[in-house]
Amino acid sequence: MSTPKPRVTIVGLGLIGGSIGLALRQTDVASAVTGHDKEPSVSKEAKKLGAVDKSEWNLISACEEAEVVVLAIPMAGIKPTLEAVGPYLRPGTVLVDTATLKAPVVAWADEILPDGIHFVGANPIVSAPVAANAGLSAARADLFQEGLFCLTPSSKADPAAVKLATDLITILGASPIFFDPAEHDGLMAAVEHLPPLLSLALLEMASSQQTWRELRKVAGNVFGAATDLPPDDAASFGDLILANRDNVLRWLDVYTASLTSLRQELVDADAEAIAQRFESAFAERDRWLADRQTGNWEGVKTELPEKPNFLIDTFLGSWGRKRLQGRDD
Repeated sequence: MSTPKPRVTIVGLGLIGGSIGLALRQTDVASAVTGHDKEPSVSKEAKKLGAVDKSEWNLISACEEAEVVVLAIPMAGIKPTLEAVGPYLRPGTVLVDTATLKAPVVAWADEILPDGIHFVGANPIVSAPVAANAGLSAARADLFQEGLFCLTPSSKADPAAVKLATDLITILGASPIFFDPAEHDGLMAAVEHLPPLLSLALLEMASSQQTWRELRKVAGNVFGAATDLPPDDAASFGDLILANRDNVLRWLDVYTASLTSLRQELVDADAEAIAQRFESAFAERDRWLADRQTGNWEGVKTELPEKPNFLIDTFLGSWGRKRLQGRDD
């Protein structure tokens, strides 16, 4: 007997949500992909692009019949969305988010979601080049190919639900990597949340000078790349930074120490030390880019923790069959 295909709902149809929809529909692993976005025009465009089978303007209606719900929305919208849909989700539903901060989200899920709803926190690390302000129009089915998905499951999630989430990620072309939520957020502070603050400081420094009228004329690609701020609206990104404040502050102190040592080498006119630092940085960045391109990461924790009866024979397996065979189609 074949395993029934799950019904999937994607809430938030930007670059990430749209790309997930395109990949799922291309691989034909879902019986239906429903989309919901707060902007009706975006939902209509997603249907037109083929990212969803249908769009649903009502959030609860979009989610209540799904076996898998993906929240691809800014972090500020996750808690109210959990509060809105939680009471209406079917028992056994697997709920996944894509925010870059995990500890608060997992805590909200544990607090808000009813028993029998399985939350798996996720954060896609996209290797493919995308514009900073990319939205639905930039969505592509292969966006996650050769990339990683950080996973931080709730301790309340059934092991089979976690396996379902990892199978879903594999179908998208990515590899799962497991973290404790606090560990994940500490790492993200360095590579995801601190860089925009550095860009902000550089842009403010330059634009506040009396010479800005001249500086802006001669600022080229180097300055443009260094001040490429994230596409999120200012309030949303500010909320995100504050939610991860302690981790960001620790990394900001490390960065400040590095700047201080560079300053001292400039004061000392230590050309050899500065050149050596550039050489080391170039080499490390080249290694990082090569590893990211191939997806061959040394020491990546992509294996699931060993638990009895953990493996599932297909996309949904025995747990999924029990969950889906009782549904009303």
